[in-house]
Amino acid sequence: MGAVKLRRILIPVDHEPDAQAALEEAYFLATGLGCADIEFRLLHIGTERGMPALSLPHQPGWKWEERLAPGDAVERILDQESEWRPDLLVMATDGRRDFFDALRGSTTERVLHSAHCPVLAVPAKSD
Repeated sequence: MGAVKLRRILIPVDHEPDAQAALEEAYFLATGLGCADIEFRLLHIGTERGMPALSLPHQPGWKWEERLAPGDAVERILDQESEWRPDLLVMATDGRRDFFDALRGSTTERVLHSAHCPVLAVPAKSD
């Protein structure tokens, strides 16, 4: 029987949708699989308001890195995914926001169609 091992998880973050739910699901998945040494990369697209405040769970052997990447969200996420080669990409999603999203697809849908690693889409918590 095979084993699942996660070593790298990429989590795109922004102020909208709130990425805390995605971060928590990545945590539960990694702990549930017994992953001891794991790298998390938080990727914030843009610099307008800075990295949103997130509550990061800490475990021995886990490393957290924050990256800023200006530009188009889908392009920057896929660039990081291709360059860093995570085992999993975990994204918060709030679905389609407007007519334009309905035509071209939400950010999560567009990443899902082009990513080379598994993508876990987590519904953002509503206020």
